[in-house]
Amino acid sequence: MTPGVTVRDEYPELKEIALFAERFAHEIETFVPGTRSETDAAAPFVAGFTESVVRCLDAAVPEEQIKRALRPLRAALKVSPLVLRAQEQRRGYPGDFEIIEQIVSGDTEAEPGTTGWFIDSFLQASPITQQHRNKIAHQGELIRRTLARRPHGRHGRRILLIACGGAADLRTVEPGLFGHEDIVVLNDIDPDALAHAGTQVAPGVDEHLFGVCGNVFTVLPELAAHGPYDAILAGGLFDYLPDRPARLLITYAMTRLCAPGGVFYFSNISTGNPFGHLMKYLADWPLIERGESDVHALVAAAAPNQTRRAVIRRDATEFTLLTELTRRQEPAPAG
Repeated sequence: MTPGVTVRDEYPELKEIALFAERFAHEIETFVPGTRSETDAAAPFVAGFTESVVRCLDAAVPEEQIKRALRPLRAALKVSPLVLRAQEQRRGYPGDFEIIEQIVSGDTEAEPGTTGWFIDSFLQASPITQQHRNKIAHQGELIRRTLARRPHGRHGRRILLIACGGAADLRTVEPGLFGHEDIVVLNDIDPDALAHAGTQVAPGVDEHLFGVCGNVFTVLPELAAHGPYDAILAGGLFDYLPDRPARLLITYAMTRLCAPGGVFYFSNISTGNPFGHLMKYLADWPLIERGESDVHALVAAAAPNQTRRAVIRRDATEFTLLTELTRRQEPAPAG
């Protein structure tokens, strides 16, 4: 057993996951790229790791003991720049805009042919990263669709991107679609994310941007002052919101932020994500998973009278739920 990693006798499942961690840590440290295909090498690891964690959780093994048993494997995976970046949380929070930018690019910082390159290449080709790119494409299409509609009232179209990160979705939108009075409000907790977003858009699009820095729940009045919005996009934010704040945001979006007939969109990683335990225990990137019934329950509790239509789709990987709520054109019924 690895020095410093002790396993209590009353948890055989913990011994099993410790042995699993040591075995694959050794395989990573001695792996010779090119000797096996990525799928042949990685698929058994993903399935085996998930099964081992589930057995530990079912046996009520304390999470701290699970994490301690996994130390050798976590250390070995640091050869992957993508995993290392996730573990370090260099900007102080999981899923920061820099790692999302790397995922969206599909690239790796690892030297080609190294073990780290192999791991990153597998991750960048996997459904868990592809769903990020699918979300970006879908959100870009929502922005285009909004810009094609007549604006609410006398002013130009109003679009709000909540927790926008680097706003990669906005970079997919052609500058010629913007009218003179159109405004896109960018919101994120990280000022560097907003700065990055402003420098990456196509020439001319930056003239339509307005940044509001801060946690969405603390800047809601400021965001409302720039509305009402024809479209509000919160791609990925619900992966980190427990039910209570998720309901609060839906309520506020559908009553105070959305224009009549406007759309509030949010995405959420789906239940049964096969990479969920790897992300949480090996990359310190836990996500809150929800199914269609969970999302419908949130909407029913948060804004049933204001919602004219709720459409939930899945992206092509089926890992992510894409939800669009359309606000009623007419006032909501009393009571």
